[in-house]
Amino acid sequence: MEIYILRHGTTEWNKIHKIQGTTDTPLDETGKMMAEATGKAFSEKGVHFDRIYSSPLKRALVTTKLVTGREDIITDERLRELDFGFQEGRIVEEMIEKGMLFKYFKTDPARYDEEAAGSGSAETLTALIERAASFMKEVVEKLPPETERILISAHGACNKALLMYIRNEKDLSRFWGAGLQPNCGVDIVTYDFEKCSYQLKSSNNTFYPEGLSKNISKLL
Repeated sequence: MEIYILRHGTTEWNKIHKIQGTTDTPLDETGKMMAEATGKAFSEKGVHFDRIYSSPLKRALVTTKLVTGREDIITDERLRELDFGFQEGRIVEEMIEKGMLFKYFKTDPARYDEEAAGSGSAETLTALIERAASFMKEVVEKLPPETERILISAHGACNKALLMYIRNEKDLSRFWGAGLQPNCGVDIVTYDFEKCSYQLKSSNNTFYPEGLSKNISKLL
């Protein structure tokens, strides 16, 4: 079975480096164009999904609808983005400058995890990985063996948590793997039902015109 793991399109908060997390922000116009172009590319390549799963947050759910053109989307709370707690709505550069918890998010995920645990409001990466693993075990691995391809549409950190489980990676320092997916980026994974094993085939694929990439403001 092929698994396409998709990150949502851009939002206004992405552009100004404001942390979203569980805040339910909408796609901006660039994000919508990315999703539509990705969907068109999938259609041209004959990519069809037997099942479609999405985070319930609208930036992911609307991306999913624009990419697939379908309404039979299964939302799952376990695919929500990491809850950044008191950091949500703050600007990344300002938090780093002030020495806040977020400064460890990309550079030292293990330290971020420790600090988040004592913050009183921020979800830990360990907790995120646990709920991502729960989704994979209880949903993906329980699919009928004849399932050929599925789509999982979620968020930057959540998708990395899914991949921590897929890669059977226990070291939090390797949380980011091949780096943060670009908006509307796709990682492609295979799952062997008989062997109960995953293989990461490719990372950070994009299927929209290069010109749209110029409108993406790199966050991490």
